[in-house]
Amino acid sequence: MRNNRKRHSIKYIIINHLSNNKKEYIIITILFIIGVFLGVLVVNNTNDEKFNDISNYINNFTEKIKTTENVNDIGILKNSILKNIFITLTIWFFGTTVIRNSSCIWNFCV
Repeated sequence: MRNNRKRHSIKYIIINHLSNNKKEYIIITILFIIGVFLGVLVVNNTNDEKFNDISNYINNFTEKIKTTENVNDIGILKNSILKNIFITLTIWFFGTTVIRNSSCIWNFCV
């Protein structure tokens, strides 16, 4: 009985979330479809040399994933954080400096 009640509760929460955020899901879906469409257009309009480069890159990447048996998750995470720390800090800095109370600018912080 309790498990059944829990299922109804989770189902209700999901349905409620979807109904409250319809606009966001529609916008994300439209952006995803536009991205797929533009990706197909770019791939179809590339010349043979670039198409071969893209194809080789994807094939090499998938082969490396297939042949790799031991993946060091923590090492990959550390490497990714170290490589992206500068851009992350830059975005954070500009985000904190741009977002402010706009009435403070025009009303001299009254």
